[in-house]
Amino acid sequence: MRLEDATILVVDDEADLREIFAAWLNRNGCTVLTASNGVEALSILETAKVDVLLSDIRMPIMGGVELVRKVFERKLVVPSVIFVSGFGDVHPREMYGLGVEALMEKPLRRKDLLRVLDDSLMERDQLWRTPSAEPMAQNLTLEMDSLSAATQTCEFQLGRGGCCLTTQRALDEEKTIDLSIHFAQEDLLLRAQGTVRWYEQVSPQAGVEFQYLYPSCRDWVLDAIRERTTCSFIPGCDWDVSRALAARSGALQVSSASVREVFT
Repeated sequence: MRLEDATILVVDDEADLREIFAAWLNRNGCTVLTASNGVEALSILETAKVDVLLSDIRMPIMGGVELVRKVFERKLVVPSVIFVSGFGDVHPREMYGLGVEALMEKPLRRKDLLRVLDDSLMERDQLWRTPSAEPMAQNLTLEMDSLSAATQTCEFQLGRGGCCLTTQRALDEEKTIDLSIHFAQEDLLLRAQGTVRWYEQVSPQAGVEFQYLYPSCRDWVLDAIRERTTCSFIPGCDWDVSRALAARSGALQVSSASVREVFT
């Protein structure tokens, strides 16, 4: 979908920002709806077709996180969710797991917002066809016994926009990565360029957003994502709060015996 054909719901408790975002988007031909909090936004979403939900996080009455949870609880159709916030205390793992596609910090530039919106509206098959012209900042090569087993044991999961994986190697967040994962039993090789959106040493797991899929794996990865039909943009490998707390207390250890890292 083109940006000029999209309907975008802007949710922010600051009236000036709602007006600024609406003016930016109207200049590109978008249809813009606005709300001052999550309750107003839900009322709009119940009746209007919206292509992108562009929301602040902290708002009175109902904030952005609760809004997104309500959207999925009520099974409302919102193809893309983007958070714009002035606060840096939101954990990316939770946000991407909820289905949020991008976290943008205030203040932001119009061109950056339009770029993120363009990407969110593009079909993944098209978005992931252009390799980066710049070298990747880090590389990771993994060997896993089986895709199905790794999925069941929470060592690997695919989301709508990337993957969660188990790795003992500490990865730099917000840095690019060249990723290669071989699933031996199926003889499948996932090769991608992306960005590390979060790394959690206690798990130890990382969330990688794809920017490019190599042609040799593009079809099967896209098919696997469609079959999974998850709302998560980058899943947390089903690592829920109770298990994370148990791990932090030493009561739970994640086995990574079936994940082998190849250092290059």
